[in-house]
Amino acid sequence: MWAERRASKLVKPTDQARVGEVVLTDPRTETGIPVRIWRPDQLPPAPHPAVEWSGPDHGLPLVIYVPSWGGRRSENDVMLSTIAGAGFIVVAMDDISHDRPDPATNAADEMVRLAPFSMQTTQDYTSFPITSERRTRLGYDKLQRVLDALRAGQASELLEGVDFSRIAVVGYSFGGAVAARAIAVDGRFAAGVDLDGWVIHTPAAAGLQRPFLAVYAALQPSGSIWSHRPNYETRIGWEDFGCLLGLARSSGSKVFIIDGARHSDFSDQLYAEDRWRHWRPWAPKRLAPERIHAIIDTLLLRFLVGHLIQHGSTPRADFAEVRSVTEIEGLSPTRPRLGVGSAN
Repeated sequence: MWAERRASKLVKPTDQARVGEVVLTDPRTETGIPVRIWRPDQLPPAPHPAVEWSGPDHGLPLVIYVPSWGGRRSENDVMLSTIAGAGFIVVAMDDISHDRPDPATNAADEMVRLAPFSMQTTQDYTSFPITSERRTRLGYDKLQRVLDALRAGQASELLEGVDFSRIAVVGYSFGGAVAARAIAVDGRFAAGVDLDGWVIHTPAAAGLQRPFLAVYAALQPSGSIWSHRPNYETRIGWEDFGCLLGLARSSGSKVFIIDGARHSDFSDQLYAEDRWRHWRPWAPKRLAPERIHAIIDTLLLRFLVGHLIQHGSTPRADFAEVRSVTEIEGLSPTRPRLGVGSAN
């Protein structure tokens, strides 16, 4: 079958923000932590069409980005540049698997840090609670070290005017689970965003006291009709669904599902992948990159601006493809599942 592989000509990093590479100095170990920093190109920044905002009153809010399992700080340049262009300083770090080994690290922690994500066997499924606890703890530890390094006064013009009283953490996939952990245990973060990650087996599952936004991929088929192997990703997905539903009810968290989206649609992979490679005639039609870009950015910016700048406004689901998690509560576990099962 003929299929075209091309980058989107309509979706690219905004020209309203500038970017640079900086090596932060970890105040605990004096080692370097490479990060990518975005900041608005003008003050006040040109407002994003999705939000109403008159500009910052004292400094710029800070957003720290945590990537996927094995991901790099460059995996979401399009989204991060859009956030920065709306009036935020954005700092993106690498996944913990790219860090240098720490001789003081527990051997079991080190094994989990370097292992690839896998949910193929019974052992993978039964060990997931421990794996999630260990790896999200290690990811949160790095997030703390990045924030400590920033607060220590790193010399960079890209960080000028940052307001450390207004900080949010945004994570994709595994990074979303780290964001959930951070917003549950660290009062320095005013808000947290989970982009198709998970909350199960993190402290967030017990409830949250601070604003939290979770945006998940579309519901996917539960498995192949030709396979008799248990679908452990489906099980994890439905267990996580229960946690999300509980958070939406008891903690006031905002949880949305995007019909027609896939897990990879939450990263820049969306704009360069072969969109026919995973084509299935029975699968729902995938959304165009430009549509996904508009939906995710709108939900994300409304949330960040609402809680770090306007203090209290909440995101709205103004798209036909977007539903609240409470709207799909009646789905049976034998039917399509949340996209979280394929998170990495």
